[in-house]
Formats: sequence, C-alpha cells, structure tokens
Amino acid sequence: MIAPSPLPTGRAALRAQARAVRGALGPAARAAAAALAQDRVIAALADLPAGASVALYLAMGDELPTDAIADALATRGLAVAYPRTVPGTRPMVFARCHRDALVPTRWTLREPPVDAPRVDPGALAAVIVPGLVFDRRGYRLGWGAGHYDATLPACGGRWIGLAYEAQLVDDVGPEAHDVPVHWIATEIAYHRGAPGAPARGTSA
Repeated sequence: MIAPSPLPTGRAALRAQARAVRGALGPAARAAAAALAQDRVIAALADLPAGASVALYLAMGDELPTDAIADALATRGLAVAYPRTVPGTRPMVFARCHRDALVPTRWTLREPPVDAPRVDPGALAAVIVPGLVFDRRGYRLGWGAGHYDATLPACGGRWIGLAYEAQLVDDVGPEAHDVPVHWIATEIAYHRGAPGAPARGTSA
C-alpha cells in the first residue's frame, strides 16, 4: 500500500511535489499498486457490453499504466481507443488502435496514426484519464496543456481518473475551465469524484 502524502498548496507546487512523490515510488511498490488500481477499473467496467468503446491513455514515464485494462477489455470484445492531439487546438480526438500501433508524435507522445478509425467521443462508454494530482471532488492537475479539460465535456460515459493513492489531495484549487472526473481509481479504493457521477458499474 502506498500511503497518501501531504502536498503543498498552489498549482505549481502541487505539480512539482506530485512528480516527486510518484517518481519516488520503488519499482516493486509501483508495479503492485498499478496492478490493483487497474483491477479496480476492470471491475468497474465489467457491466459494459461487447462492442462498447473505452478511451485509454498510453502511460508516459512513471504514469500509472493502462496495459492490463486494454488487454482485459479487448478479451471481452470492447473497442479500445487512444487520444490524438490536434495541432493548434486543445480538444483531442479518439481513434481505435492497438497500443503497439501507436506512433511517435510531439512531446515524445505516442498516438494513433492519422488513418486510424475515429470514435465519436459522445459514444464512449468510459474515458480513463491520467493526472499528476486528483482531489476528492474529482478535479485534477495534468501537465497544464488543458487537453482533457477541453475534451471531456464532449465525451459520454464515465470519466475515471487513474492514479496512485499518494496522488490524491483534498483540494487542487480548481479554476473555471477545469472539468472533474466522475470517479478516481487507486490501489486503495474506487473514489467518487464529481457530485452526481454516473453509475460506477459493478462493485470495484
């Protein structure tokens, strides 16, 4: 179990401390916690029917991975999509693609190729969202580009943050443009985020 860490206030300080906390996790502890957190997401999405589409992210650096989720969903016949940034705009698009087919783009990202079939964001059954910090109301801090805040309002389904418990704080100090996730999955629990969140799915 990775215990929550006290984090300072202020967005820049929160980001810096969260990077340090996440980077300080030992490989064994990180792997064990990542497996538990992904299992919670898999359990929470067990009610989705075959053919439903779920958006994941491909982990960068020490982000919590999603590979186990992708494999479990594919085994059940669900479609897995990944985000692709669009130069000059913040909203992202989603396209169906196996993670091994993702291609390098800007900022060392790997994204679906331009010819990968797009998924209507409104038709998504769930979106799994990365972040450096999440608070108890579902608000998050990422890297500051605002891509998910600009993209989520058009997305259907459940929006689920994926993080280590140590990345949770009481309050990130949300701004007007910030969009909270409905749920946050960690190795410890499946936390309710935004008030009025849609159903969590089956027991997680």
